[in-house]
Amino acid sequence: MTRVLVIAPHPDDEVIGCGGSIAKLAQSGAEVTVAIVIRRERGTQDSGVTDEEFAAETADACQVLGVKRYISLEEPSRDFAVDRRLHLAVVKLLREVRPDRVYLPHRADGDAEHRAVHRLALEALWMAESDFFQEAGPPAPPPSLVLGYEIWAPLGEVQYTEDVTDQIELKVEAMRCYRSQLRHAAWDEAVRGLASYRAVTSTGRGHSEAFEVIRMAGSPA
Repeated sequence: MTRVLVIAPHPDDEVIGCGGSIAKLAQSGAEVTVAIVIRRERGTQDSGVTDEEFAAETADACQVLGVKRYISLEEPSRDFAVDRRLHLAVVKLLREVRPDRVYLPHRADGDAEHRAVHRLALEALWMAESDFFQEAGPPAPPPSLVLGYEIWAPLGEVQYTEDVTDQIELKVEAMRCYRSQLRHAAWDEAVRGLASYRAVTSTGRGHSEAFEVIRMAGSPA
């Protein structure tokens, strides 16, 4: 069974960045885990939304995509800082899941917290593979594929695309589970539009997700 770990900065980034790929992998029998690093920041339109309702949005989206397990590390938004404690939390997760494939934000994404989570994930990857940090469990083998997905800023150089034509409706449905987010912007339309654009510029039809290749077949990050 293929084991997949998706590391997302905020709730809904997993859907925007690679929701179609998540659904496709789950449909093929893969075991997908989603880890959300930073808790949701409340906006002026969220005053009536409870913490339980925010959590239900993520649970609903993950169910639509076929995710087996999701966890939230509940780091504070905009006061987010990477320290040993957080590194070890991600290392422990990598050593528990032992993923064959890892998804994380691409290195040049347009949000500072997205870039910080990119660096956090890369650091945790080598830590998880090393003989050190024994408090986080035994070392894990390196994943054979690590891909960087686009969220706030589209990739300037696309190195890999995944055809998600058959999964695009699931991706849009999962995005619509984030009801509080749709009050701020039409993200359901945005994810469909970007997937259409990526397909038109790669295969000429359908819907695709675009990625940066960070590691392939055990090569160093």
